[in-house]
Amino acid sequence: MSARVRFQERPGITYVPSSRSGNAPLLADIISKPMPQLHHENRYDMDACTAASIGDEKELRKLLKINPNTMIMKNQSGWTPLLYAAYLGHNNVVAFLLDSGAKVDDSTNGRWQTPLMMASACGNLNVVRLLLERGANPKICDKEKRQAIHYAASCCQNVVVDTLLAAGCDPNAADSQGTTAVHEAAMAGHEVTFISLLEKGGNVDQKNLKGENAAALACDNNKILQLISDHQAENAKQNPQIISGNRATRTLSELLEEMDLGRYVEQFKSENVDLEVFFELKEQDFKDMNIAYGPKKRMLDVIKRYKTTGVIRSDAFDSPQPASTSPRGYTSHAGDDNEINGTLKSIRDLNQETKTFVMNALESLGSGDANRLRGQLINILNNVESIGLKVSSHV
Repeated sequence: MSARVRFQERPGITYVPSSRSGNAPLLADIISKPMPQLHHENRYDMDACTAASIGDEKELRKLLKINPNTMIMKNQSGWTPLLYAAYLGHNNVVAFLLDSGAKVDDSTNGRWQTPLMMASACGNLNVVRLLLERGANPKICDKEKRQAIHYAASCCQNVVVDTLLAAGCDPNAADSQGTTAVHEAAMAGHEVTFISLLEKGGNVDQKNLKGENAAALACDNNKILQLISDHQAENAKQNPQIISGNRATRTLSELLEEMDLGRYVEQFKSENVDLEVFFELKEQDFKDMNIAYGPKKRMLDVIKRYKTTGVIRSDAFDSPQPASTSPRGYTSHAGDDNEINGTLKSIRDLNQETKTFVMNALESLGSGDANRLRGQLINILNNVESIGLKVSSHV
């Protein structure tokens, strides 16, 4: 609901009474007061910091002739002309000041901030490149131990971050609070900057003094969190480590032994399959090597988990799985179900046939027909052997 303000008379205006009102002395007193002196707009005293801040190289050249020291003098705020020029992106003025005696790393303010830090924070790429070419040290720290890359990352200056990384900046260098450039980019939520840092060795697991890593600082930024997850998985693939219990398995032989499948070590050696090749095997490869169904499934499960997470436990096949008809609690697929169902049906039929042989054998035992009894016992043994072979193909 809006409200309207009504004035009884126009506000903010002072009315000078006319001479006819009897207040002529007041008006005469006002008019008699001296007016302020008027100056032409070009009449002012320019200082070096102001000239540098507006990019006036011509004025700086005049001041240099009058007093060369003005190029390096600080104003009341502790800033030098070079700091202003770098902060505001005046590339030509920065070059002029450096040529006129300004020191690339000594022109700091009270917080020890350098021209490179100021230019990096504002994304003044040309100034950053110029300062680096003139010998600026990108690893110099301010009072809080923050480097130029901290400033660039916190302000999402990804191109400047790339330039500083190429100049040797460490993406994992920590300030006085343990904050790194990776942390800064995660907090800022800038994916491109974050990716640049990770590509140059940025550590997403490094923590600040509060115990927060990049994921914690990213909060609920799903894009940054996904980048962290993808980066961790990629690192795990490039540095495979198969974990079993409290120790790491680094050879295929050790992995197979941990899985209680050491009997296949020699077979894989004969096929020139090492740990790296093992994780590239497909189901058909195991079939071609005549690996039984059960061991095949256990190995495929380890391979699948490795490709999904990058860190695979050799005892993963013993972890709880949804109940199914597959051995060892594996979740079966359509083709596997058909194979198992066919085997179970054959076993059922063999068991039924075996029962018939046993009944006939008992009858033969009672009649004293030794030859017939002998034949029935042989049939029973054959069926038991067949059942054993079918079961062994799945375990």
